[in-house]
Parts: sequence; C-alpha cells; structure tokens
Amino acid sequence: SLGIQKPLRQTTADFLTGVTQLGERRIVPGFEDRAPRSAEDFERMWIESTHRSIVMQQVSAFEKQVQEDARGHEIREFVDQTKMGAESNRLRRRSPYTSTIPYQFIQLFRRETAIMWGSRYTLAFRTAYQLIFAAIVGALFNQLPETTDGAFLRSGVLFFALLFSSLVAQAEMVAAVSGRLVTYKQKSLSMFHPGVLALVQTAADMVPNFITIALFSLILYEAAGLAQTAGQFFAFLLFLFSGCLCLTAMFRLIGNASPNLDIGHTVSGVILLFSILLNGYLKPPGQTGWWFRWIYWGINPLAYAYKALMANEFRNLELKCTGASLVPSGPGFDDIAHQVCTLQGARPGELNVLGRDYIAVGYQIYIKDQWKNFAAVIGYWIVFVIAMAVVMEFVEFGNTGYTIRVYKRRKPKVTLVTEDQ
Repeated sequence: SLGIQKPLRQTTADFLTGVTQLGERRIVPGFEDRAPRSAEDFERMWIESTHRSIVMQQVSAFEKQVQEDARGHEIREFVDQTKMGAESNRLRRRSPYTSTIPYQFIQLFRRETAIMWGSRYTLAFRTAYQLIFAAIVGALFNQLPETTDGAFLRSGVLFFALLFSSLVAQAEMVAAVSGRLVTYKQKSLSMFHPGVLALVQTAADMVPNFITIALFSLILYEAAGLAQTAGQFFAFLLFLFSGCLCLTAMFRLIGNASPNLDIGHTVSGVILLFSILLNGYLKPPGQTGWWFRWIYWGINPLAYAYKALMANEFRNLELKCTGASLVPSGPGFDDIAHQVCTLQGARPGELNVLGRDYIAVGYQIYIKDQWKNFAAVIGYWIVFVIAMAVVMEFVEFGNTGYTIRVYKRRKPKVTLVTEDQ
C-alpha cells in the first residue's frame, strides 16, 4: 500500500531500514507520485491507514480490561512481593532495593563469613605471625620483677601490645581501597546498601580478631609476668580487643574516605605516627607541648586504650625500690629513713612505691578513670563505624558502575533524488 517493493532475499530488518533511504528503496511502478518521501508523509499515511485503527482499538480494549480487572493493583502487589525479607512492607515504594536492611545484613554476613573461610589460610598465617611475635617479645620481657627496675619495662610491654595491634589493623586500609569498586558496581545493581556492608565487616571481624587477640594476650601476658589475677587478665584482654576494633574501624574509615591508595597510605601513616608518639608512653602528657597536647586528650583513641591498660596493670602493684633507685645506696646505707626512692610517686620513708602513685605522678593516669578510658575507646569505635558507614553509602571515588551510555540522536543527511538526476 506504500508503493515500496521488498526485493527478494532481503531481510525484513534491511528492508525496514532502507524504506526511508530514497536512494536505496525500490518504488513499485505506478506509485512514483504516491510513495512517501518524508517523515510527514509516513505519519500521514499511518494515521489514514486501517492498521492504526486496529491498533488503537486493541489498546483501548486492553486499558479497559486493566481497569476492570484491577491489574494495576495486581502489578503493584507483584512488585512488592519481589522485595525480599520478612518485613517487606517497611520498604519505601520508590526504593530501588528489593530487600530490607536486616535481610541485607544477614545475607552479607553469610557472604563475608564465606569469604573469610575461603581465605582461612591467610587468617591462620596472620594469627601464627602474631603469636610468634608475642612469644619473642614475651621472652625479651620474661617475668618482669615487681621492683622499680621493672616499672618502665611493664609500661613498654603494654605499649608494644597496643602498638602491634595497631600496625596489624593498618592493613585494613588497603583492603578498603582495593575492594570498593566492586561495592560500587553492586550498589548500582541495587544489591545492598554499602553502609550495611560496613556494619557487616565490623561484626564479621569480631570473632577472628577476638581469637587472635586472646591467644596473643595469653602468651604475652604470662611470659612477661604481668598482674597474676583473673580479673586483671580479662580486663587486659578486653581493653586490647576494644583498642584493636577501634583502630581497625579508623583505618577502614581512612581507606574509604581516601580517593586513592597513595593518599590513604599518607594519611594513615601520619595519623598512626602521631597516635604512637602522643599516646603517653614515649612522652608523658605533662612533658608534651600545648600545641600537641590536644591530640592526646582529644583525638587519640590509642592514648585512652593505653591509659586503661596502665591503670589495670598498676592498680594493685607495689614496686620495691632496689639498686640505683635508692639514694644514697651502697655498703652501709640500709636504713630507708635516711634514703630516698627516686621512682616517681615514691613517698619519704617508704621502701615500696604504689603502682597507682607511680602512674599518677609519672603519666597522669588515675585508677578511677580506668573504665572512663575504656568507655572513650568504645565511643571512638562507634563514631568510626558510623562515619565509615556514612562514607561508604554516600562518598564515591572512581565510580565505574553507574555510567549509562546515551546515544545522541542525529538527523541523517538526506540527498533528494529528482527525475532530472
């Protein structure tokens, strides 16, 4: 009816493509003046054709049937049923996700557990590596004496335990940077909220980290001969574990907030350096300049964890003054009434120095603040986890999963072929 002939052996797709090509199509003899030449001609002939009338009747009949059968409600229920989870009615209608946050958490936790099981040999090697270091350091500080000679050494053991967990936690920054492109792609497919993944990673790491820290603490604690009471050992384990969780969340936050690995290494290295130097061991807060003291009190979770460990270790300890700690010392000087103990916190006329007095005078650490320091570490951990979830949910770097290819429409250049040509 259009007056355009379909050549033999030409596919339907090629024929339909060539219909609008005036130089390629073949006109049926007798239709030279009636065959459409422009888009307006095609539109006019479509509107005047019986095919359009039939299609419009079918569309009207379908719309009427949809209204009568309440198909819209049925389709809406079908869409809601695709939203998995026990509480799908709590999802927003316009939410691109098909599962609730609790459902996402459970499934992501299973996936994270499977990933850990797949890398179980790596976890075993890391655990063995830490245990070997605990044995080496424990041998160096073997059975510290409860004298003034062992006061500073006990502080060193606690500092090493916290420092080693910090260095191990720094590896999480690299994992956060290297794995986020996959997370971006999965987010673009509406598989899960990246913020939920941050919570899952935090929860999934607790059990393996606790096992590693417990074995590490047991070896180091007994080898160094720290306070031999069950309560102080479990408090040591609790403070060290909370510090490890806090630093792990901090380095993950740095990794997710860094545009690339180079910046992440730089930022994490600077923060770790200041955290170590200003945690109160190498330089007590009283000897730190005011321009750095705010780091110790304000933004250094390592300092609060160290203060909790120190308070736990020295709370019931009595250090006996011996050797060079007594002035004057030597033959004939054996009366404490005529001697002075040089250890910080010593009292005149007393041979023993209370551990709580030693850390109060030397480190400005007080026993009454032990659990306040622990609460501060937990507070930092919660802030880091929440900040990490927010950053993973809303901040994106180098995102390759959200791009949508759009082709610009172009009007093809049409060359009119006239009878003169």
